[in-house]
Amino acid sequence: MNWFQTKSAKNLIIQEKKIINKFIDDKFGYHALQLGSPFTNFLENSRISNHIFNQGSLKNISFNNFSFPLADDSIDLVICSHYIEQGYDSIFLEELYRTIIPGGHVVFISFNPFSFAGIRNIFGFSMDFPWNSNFVSISTIQNNLTETGFSIEQEEILNYQFLFSDENFNFNKSMEKIGNRWLPLFGNLYFIVVQKKVIGLTPIKPKWRNSKKSTVLKEE
Repeated sequence: MNWFQTKSAKNLIIQEKKIINKFIDDKFGYHALQLGSPFTNFLENSRISNHIFNQGSLKNISFNNFSFPLADDSIDLVICSHYIEQGYDSIFLEELYRTIIPGGHVVFISFNPFSFAGIRNIFGFSMDFPWNSNFVSISTIQNNLTETGFSIEQEEILNYQFLFSDENFNFNKSMEKIGNRWLPLFGNLYFIVVQKKVIGLTPIKPKWRNSKKSTVLKEE
């Protein structure tokens, strides 16, 4: 069984969907792209017209991270859910930046290495995704995104549950309260929203100096 179909994973997905749905509720456009999370449709409540998927049963496009088969400035919204754990580099981020329209957004959801998920990643010795992958810290991905040219709009760390028992999982509300208050940086998930901002040239109207009136001398 894929880990994202287990009981503990489904709890994470519920939280992920809530936060994504809240963000995309007022977003409009023509094209939205979802990268990763083949078992979940994060675009089902999106008001954007056309939805593009690169994995799962809804897959309708194939590409690698080095060259997206998408035109420049053509995508309004990208959801990257647990995609950067699969491996990413500067070329991937540059391709994202190239294809997003000016003012468009990219949403990242990923596992936090400084969390219970991070502990399982290090000591779980699992050969299954995501526990066999490389977790990237929120500060690292933020630096990479700003270097690419994106502007950070929102960020949030959430989910403080133990992630060591998949099918016997029970959500503990007390853990969320404790984590939010005392350990805000150590949630299992982080959520980042970035925007492509392009600085345009604003024409400046020249200021002309008023010429002094000349005095004409009359001959007597």
